Amino acid sequence: VAGMRRRVRQLFDRRTADRERGAVLVETAILIPVIILITFGVIEFSSAYQASSTAASAARSAARTASAQAMLEPYARNAAAAASTALKTIPANEPVEMWVYKANNEGYPGANGNTSFSSCSTNCIKYQWDVAQKKFDTANPSGGGWLNTAQNACNPGEWDSVGVFVKLDHRFLTKMFGTTVALTDHAVFRLEPAPTQLCG
Repeated sequence: VAGMRRRVRQLFDRRTADRERGAVLVETAILIPVIILITFGVIEFSSAYQASSTAASAARSAARTASAQAMLEPYARNAAAAASTALKTIPANEPVEMWVYKANNEGYPGANGNTSFSSCSTNCIKYQWDVAQKKFDTANPSGGGWLNTAQNACNPGEWDSVGVFVKLDHRFLTKMFGTTVALTDHAVFRLEPAPTQLCG
């Protein structure tokens, strides 16, 4: 009788162990994809956040440059050069374009009341990114233009503000969350007072 009980207990223990082993395998099969998804999500969105921060840095650098060179002829080209330098830390195929524009009261291009970047045709200079050169193409600008001589940096209290808009097309590595995501940022600075000789 004791031997029979021992054999029954061994059989029961073996079946219990098999069930537990099977449950562990099922749980592992469920958890592994979730862990992989979370891991790649952290990697992908950390990369996107870094690209977004770079876009913000490029916009600030370019706007600061344009502001400091108020009423000087190469202000927009130099702003584009500053943005190009700031964007060198991200893949060369991600930057798309930048705008240098006269900012309205809300910090956007166009007349007061506009609060979007849907268009930039007046007092605006657009530069497209040159992937081969890894910089903005300053030789072929578009937009309505904003002449340095039309800037107001001479009359206190009436100074214009310059804005810079930067757009990136961030590419996901794994494509688990899509292929690309558009990232944009802008910065606005008041023009610094121009030298006396420029204010005539």
